[in-house]
Amino acid sequence: MSNQHFVFVDNEKYPWNKNTITAADIRQLAGVPEGVQVYLEVPGKPDQEVKPGDVIDLDKHKGPARFSTQSAGSQAG
Repeated sequence: MSNQHFVFVDNEKYPWNKNTITAADIRQLAGVPEGVQVYLEVPGKPDQEVKPGDVIDLDKHKGPARFSTQSAGSQAG
């Protein structure tokens, strides 16, 4: 039995053959540059930022996990 998952990053579909995915994996898979934030879309709730070191368990999602990206704010401080 295959552990084939699919993840969406900014509505682009990517195959993924592991049960978990990290922020670094998402960046590499979708070519997301450093300095761009990655968010996990959570239905009915605010999107959740995926921070370095976070591990997303894809088996807990009904259907494919969906991620979005957003340029980091340029706030000094």
